[in-house]
Formats: sequence, structure tokens, C-alpha cells
Amino acid sequence: MRRSEEERIESNSTLSDTKSDKQSVVPKDKLDPSTQVFDKKYGDQDVHYVDPPVKTSAWFTKPYALNYKINGEIYRTKGPQRSAGKLELFLDLVYVGIGSTLAQSALKEPNGFSFMKYVILFIPAITVWSDLKDFMNYYYNDDLVQKIYVCWIELLLIVYDNNCEKVELNRTALITTVISYFLARITLALMLWFYSIWVKQHRVQMRIYATGLIITSSCWFFILLIKSIKGQCIFCLFMFLIEHTTFLININPWINAQLGLKYTSALNIEHEDARFQAFYSICIGQFVTTTVMQTPLSIGWNLKLHKGFSLLLIAFVFYGVYTHRDGCLKAVHALKRNALCGYMYLYFHIILIASMLLAGNAGATLATYESIYISSPQEKATLLFYHGGILCILGCLTILPLLDKNLDDRKEHKIPRFGRVGLRIPIGLLILGLSWADKSLSILQMMWMDCAFLIILFIYEFTVMNPLNFKIPVDGKFVSVQQT
Repeated sequence: MRRSEEERIESNSTLSDTKSDKQSVVPKDKLDPSTQVFDKKYGDQDVHYVDPPVKTSAWFTKPYALNYKINGEIYRTKGPQRSAGKLELFLDLVYVGIGSTLAQSALKEPNGFSFMKYVILFIPAITVWSDLKDFMNYYYNDDLVQKIYVCWIELLLIVYDNNCEKVELNRTALITTVISYFLARITLALMLWFYSIWVKQHRVQMRIYATGLIITSSCWFFILLIKSIKGQCIFCLFMFLIEHTTFLININPWINAQLGLKYTSALNIEHEDARFQAFYSICIGQFVTTTVMQTPLSIGWNLKLHKGFSLLLIAFVFYGVYTHRDGCLKAVHALKRNALCGYMYLYFHIILIASMLLAGNAGATLATYESIYISSPQEKATLLFYHGGILCILGCLTILPLLDKNLDDRKEHKIPRFGRVGLRIPIGLLILGLSWADKSLSILQMMWMDCAFLIILFIYEFTVMNPLNFKIPVDGKFVSVQQT
């Protein structure tokens, strides 16, 4: 009887909140600029708005879902439009430092094993970051409990980062690394179980995923029984496959439909997009940060400084290419298009971030070399890491915008969609090919040739996406400047 009464009250509350409209509760002229740009391209999200619970204390706020679905319709808690929050940006800064440390470790003795080690150690760290990103996307309320949770996870990441470099040499380091990752994942499971007491809209999914986390996280201790490095690597890759498959199954719309769930989770696409943009921007800084820390480029006007300038320009180009996307005026976001495009959007961003950190640190290492030409296998491997990272970055920057569904009329653009982004991978392959010209080109010449090719790419894309016809994109169409 009590349950029926609660459902009736909730139904009436939901109806009263959604009778008005399905538009943003924040006036468009007061939206965050990045949110305005997002809305112009992807349109207003078709959602119902509901009132949030009253926040009674800064110590603990009764958990509630920020976004959820009822029978396929999206509901969102009223409040200010969410961009990347201060607490989340703080986490990003710490994580980029950790990722940079992993990349620097791989560059101490660059080879196939160090690259595999970088990948295997990077995935758990980015998984923990993704856990926190998703948790904040679904349940952010900025109370003390969440702040303690974030601080605890960062402490575990610091422990992880300071031990994972020696996992193949020291058993204590291996045990500490496994325990820190285990505790990070188990903490998420406990938080999900705890929050599920109040958040009934996600309750089934939260408890299924939390149970899966407990099982998969506990399995990591089996790695301590494996003696060979090769066996441990294979085990890690297998566990990553199991963990991420569990995650994808939990958020798959078809699976949720088969379970017959009335309530399911929903993603705030604007916030998810803003989170990746902010994280990518911080990672781009890695191209520059390592060239100024402890003044590695020496004193005065010298060759090292010239190489550092090229890294700065390359970082600028990568930022511009990411913001260019594909030049579409109207589109359906990859996260909204279908499940497969959504999965690819998430995982290609992970590859992009890993490549950015590795290429940035490899470029900074090349800039500090005293030798004019590549003179050792280690320097050649560093060059391959740098050029290979750039190719992966450009590959991801090609695939990611193409995951959106283009809604533009063909007449809106003189250059078709693939023509606007089609030079990225060829330029990346050309840059990778320069790695085998190390006998005839100096390190400085190769780095500036890399920079020149990327600047040409930037100028080409800027030109075809912003034609010199005195027209600018307004509400999905090119309009003359005089009319605006």
C-alpha cells in the first residue's frame, strides 16, 4: 500500500514538472559558451525536467539521479547547466600527472616491452578515472562524502603510480599495485550499493554492476600466482576484456530492454562531451609542460629551444584540429546516435589520451637530446614513439568526428565531409615515414617538418570549414555577415 502511494506521488510530481516544456531551465543567453556551441550543433536535448531534492547539509546529501529514463523517455534533475566541475578538473590534473609519469617510464628504455607495459599500466588508471567521471555524471552533488571519495581515489592512484613502474622487478611493488587498483574498484562498488538505497531509478543497474565489480576486482589477485612476465601480461589483457565487457553490457540499451527495466540510467551528453574536451586540453599541455619543467632546454638561444618551439606549435594544431571536428553545422552526437557509436566515442578518446601523453613526453625527450642526428637505437625508438603517437592522435581525430551523424544539407558545404577531415591520417602516415629518414635529416629538421605538415593540415581545415565568402554558420546555415 505504501509503495503504491509513493509511486502515485512520484508520478504526479513528474507530470507536474514536465507539463511546462522539455527545454533547458537555463536561458540560452546565460548558458556556458561551450554549452551554447554544443546546443547549436547538436540541438536541445529532448528531456523532461524534475525538481532535485532539497539539499539539507553540506556533510551528506541524499543521493539522487541527475539523469535517468522512464520507459525510454529521458528525465533530468533541474539545476545549472553542468560543465566540467572544479572537483573533476582537479582530478584531471592529478591523473594527467600520473599518465605522464607512466609515459616517461616507458621512454627510459623505449622498446616493444616498455610500450606494452605502458598500455597495461595505463588502462587500470584510465579505468579508475572513467569510474569517477561516470559517477559524477550520474550522481554529482558536491557534498563531503563525494569529496572524501575523490580524495581517497586520488590517494590510491598516487600509490598505484609510485609502485607500478617496478612491478616486473619487485614483488612488493606488484602486490601494492594490485591492492591499490582493487581498493579503487571495490570502493566504487560500495558507493554504488550505498547510493542504490536511495537512487531507485538506477538501482538494478547499480547493483548488477557493483556485484560484477566485486567479482572481477577480486580476480586480480590471481596474477600473484603467475610467475612469468608474459603470462602476467596475457592475464592483464584478459581481465581488461572481462571488466570492460561487463561495463558495456551494463549500459547497453538492448540488454536493459531485455531485463524489462522501467527505470534505466541516462547520460548527460553535454557534460560527457565537456569532460573529454577538458581532459584532452589538459593532456595537450603535456607537449609544453615537460619542456619547461626544470628548464631542460638549456640556456640561451639554442637548438633545444628550437625543438621546443615546434612542440608548442604542434600542441596548438592538435587543439585546433580537435575543435574543428568535421565542420558539420548540425549533427546527432555519437553518444545519442546508437550504442556502437557511443562505445567507439568512449574508447577512441581513451586511445587519443594515451597517444597524446606518450607522444608529448617522447617529443620533449627528443628536444633534450644533445646529439644532432639519431645516434642510438634508444633515440630511434623514442622517435618512433613520437611519430607513432602523432599518427594515432590524427587517426583518432579522424574517427571521432565521423561517429556523429551528419544532418547538413550538401549545399551547405563546398567540400564534402570526408574531404574536410580526410588529410589527417595521410599526414600522420607521412610523419611516421619520416622516422626512416633519420640518416639524412637531423632531429631538429624532422621535428620542424612534422610541425610544418601539421600547420598545413590546420590551414587547410580552417579554410575549408570557414570559407572566405563572408558567411558564418548561424543556426545550422551559412549566413552573410551583413545579415547578422
